[in-house]
Amino acid sequence: PSPFTVDENGWWVAEPKMFRFPQGIVIGERYDNCTYGEAVLAVGLLDENSGQGNCPSGDGSVAFGAANTASGKHSTVTGGSINHASGQDSSVSGGAYNAASGQDSAQVSVRL
Repeated sequence: PSPFTVDENGWWVAEPKMFRFPQGIVIGERYDNCTYGEAVLAVGLLDENSGQGNCPSGDGSVAFGAANTASGKHSTVTGGSINHASGQDSSVSGGAYNAASGQDSAQVSVRL
């Protein structure tokens, strides 16, 4: 039996169970030019102009926003666009054209 049912509003609803996704999850559009890592999460749509999407290629990485890349192991890009987290355990929190390339590095974008 399926762990999902359709509610009265037409939404698919999961049973209150844990789910395990060893490879990863893409919410939105899949970016064909990405080699997705293992245990990854990508959220976003393809960029209207460039056609680029989010690419969590590092194992255990996360990429949200637009056209962001999280290629370091356990790296994250949590928003913005055209950001890159390439160092292991690195993180970019948003903005545009930011990079966190060293191990355990972080980039926070603030515009006043």
